Amino acid sequence: MSEHAGSAAKHGAGRKNPTALLVDGYIKDLFSTGMILQRLDYDVYIVNSAEDALEIITAGPPSLVITEVSLPRMSGLELLVRIKQDQKLKGLPSIVHTASEDPRQESHCRAAGCSAFLRKPVEPDALFAAIQKVTEKTPRQFIRIRTLLPVMVAGRPATAGNSSTEYVSELSENGVFVHTMSPRPVNSIVPVTIILRSIPVKLRAVVMRTFLLSRGLVREPGMGMKFFDISATDRELIRNYIKGQIMKDIPTQ
Repeated sequence: MSEHAGSAAKHGAGRKNPTALLVDGYIKDLFSTGMILQRLDYDVYIVNSAEDALEIITAGPPSLVITEVSLPRMSGLELLVRIKQDQKLKGLPSIVHTASEDPRQESHCRAAGCSAFLRKPVEPDALFAAIQKVTEKTPRQFIRIRTLLPVMVAGRPATAGNSSTEYVSELSENGVFVHTMSPRPVNSIVPVTIILRSIPVKLRAVVMRTFLLSRGLVREPGMGMKFFDISATDRELIRNYIKGQIMKDIPTQ
């Protein structure tokens, strides 16, 4: 289950977030894009010059480089060339994220070896999709966020007599991870109601994976569930909620 079963696995011991190096000469964009990346669960290094970026990359390559073309001295295009000419670094995924409106820039950057080319402003889901495509063998299609939402899940618990408070701890457009001490059986399809800003979102979901509380457990107890039957309106509510959480307090102008 690509969107939510991994939510429990994320709590495993030793799991580290991937690192993203963000290079941008525009302070506002450096801040806003950096915040978005953090909320997408990336550890972010930010610099405003290609020279500083090369120092960091040489010391220890990140999982990903995202660069603006327009930089104070060395351009983002030259940074790409430097990376791709280095035998140890040429496989490093590099995304161009630029405010340039020059139609020639994309062809130049792709010829230099960039993995993806995005023009500002870019929606969080488009940025996420681009990153997933160039960094993951099995890209996730939907953003998944940590959250704390009321939920009502029907169905008979797999562990009878073990009642507990249940809530959504992770949410994507495709499914949820429900924190519970009484997960339903794997493969069972149950009605689920999630409360988003006082609005009940009613759907059906199939239980994909479960994790029980036991001595030495390093994962959150609960169940990963994939949406099985959801209306277009409710899916849009979830999509907008996730975008709102990602973009919260980030200036858009």
